[in-house]
Amino acid sequence: MTAPQQVAAAIKQEILEGGLCPGDKLPSEEELAGLFGVSRPTARAGLQALCASHVLVVQRGRGGGYRVSDFSLTNLGAHVGDFISLSLVVDQLTPEQFLEVRYAHEVLCAEAAAERRTNSDLDALDAISDAIAGSALSSRDAFELDLTFHRALADASHNPLIVGFEGAMIAGLHRLLDDGDSVDPTDSLGNVGEIIHAVRDRDPNLAGHAMRCHLEHSVTHYRRSGVTATPVKVDERRDGVPTVPETMA
Repeated sequence: MTAPQQVAAAIKQEILEGGLCPGDKLPSEEELAGLFGVSRPTARAGLQALCASHVLVVQRGRGGGYRVSDFSLTNLGAHVGDFISLSLVVDQLTPEQFLEVRYAHEVLCAEAAAERRTNSDLDALDAISDAIAGSALSSRDAFELDLTFHRALADASHNPLIVGFEGAMIAGLHRLLDDGDSVDPTDSLGNVGEIIHAVRDRDPNLAGHAMRCHLEHSVTHYRRSGVTATPVKVDERRDGVPTVPETMA
């Protein structure tokens, strides 16, 4: 472990043990260098590594300096989204692997939304339903509306980790499909109405079933594009848990 990594690890350990809390200001680079017995550039390198991983934030100007991040799950979603996008670019993550995780995530999202949605959540989902029914949509508009739907469904789960990961899933889809011009609107928006209906009725089983059907529409596009990501069939369940087909294992 390099000297900057040792500095970063010590600061993270202090956070984990409760010695530093979200919002706390760290000593200056010079003071930290003295505490750790390293040079100021070494201390700065360790701090910058923690900023890059969203553990710390830096504020400029009078009263500024390094502070412990608030660990917002919005930041988590952005960070994981960057990781997914870069991994797809350099072939460390295949489209099939990404779509397998997205499949499980979106089914969980639909089921959780059906259990926990509020009237305000329904208003947001109904606005999306109205937009779908309002007029013929271009491929790009349908794609963006589908992403808006998935964001709203994640919000309705009232689980901040689901919300954070939804942002990462959307970043991955943009990496795979760009602006969605190549996606047929039917593939983007199939069965959205059925999902909203199930969420309204607080029926998680029906919501999960409808989401599987919705994702099968998406996979139609992926197959046309040469991505072999076969979803779990809607009736392939074992003790209530979707089974993963061999093509995605």
